[in-house]
Amino acid sequence: MGWKTSMILIENRYDFKDDSALLKAIEKANYEFDSEVSLEESLYPNDASINIGYYNNTIIICDDYQLTGNTIERSDRLNLTAEETALVSMFPHAEILSVACQSVVNFHGYSLIKRGLKTRLKIAVDGEIIEHGEPFEEEQKIYASSFTKNGNRYWKDENYPEDEPYTEDSLMEDFTFGVAKRHLGVLLDSEEGEELLEKVVLRKYKNPNATPEKLPTFKMRTLEEEASYNKRAKWIKYVIYFIIFLVILYVRSCMERQK
Repeated sequence: MGWKTSMILIENRYDFKDDSALLKAIEKANYEFDSEVSLEESLYPNDASINIGYYNNTIIICDDYQLTGNTIERSDRLNLTAEETALVSMFPHAEILSVACQSVVNFHGYSLIKRGLKTRLKIAVDGEIIEHGEPFEEEQKIYASSFTKNGNRYWKDENYPEDEPYTEDSLMEDFTFGVAKRHLGVLLDSEEGEELLEKVVLRKYKNPNATPEKLPTFKMRTLEEEASYNKRAKWIKYVIYFIIFLVILYVRSCMERQK
């Protein structure tokens, strides 16, 4: 299965449940409630929405890459982004974990904040690895089965040890859902995760002033235009037939001369 996922998981120690405050913190205060959706529908809504839910003492924000694009991909080493700074001000003692993956470009990445400090950032895309900080427990379990060669990590397939080893970006699901389990409690791509994806409900918020995607416009021909078009098409067809006829005559003439 090709996964597309982006979410921010926040340790929820005090049963926080204020969607409006969250939206204001991430500068989406103008977003309005749209509908209730499942976690599965929220992982990649592809509609520029913010989806908020609560599960396992964790605040779940599925952001359609609007926030994680900054907190992971455009992060400056271990410095906090504007979005992370706002969330840290709301939850100064909580863990904040940003996770994202995109199978189309073989990308996965995540960042971890503890008590206001970013302790880990990793990005893997198409064979290239960028990382800062020390791997945390969930990562270490995956790295334990790897080996290093020429400064790069590799893994062997346990079922086919003679095959070529694979690189870190090939373990997109392992890392993405392995680190997300830190707060969700289960792997989303497991049987337990399937139940979670269906049963956990999030609230979808959308920008009411968003510019709708422009669709192509198709102008219908009038009866006069249609008649003119058909007439031109008919004459073009006759010209093509005439050219083919001339080519046949020419070929026959050449063949007779050769005799």
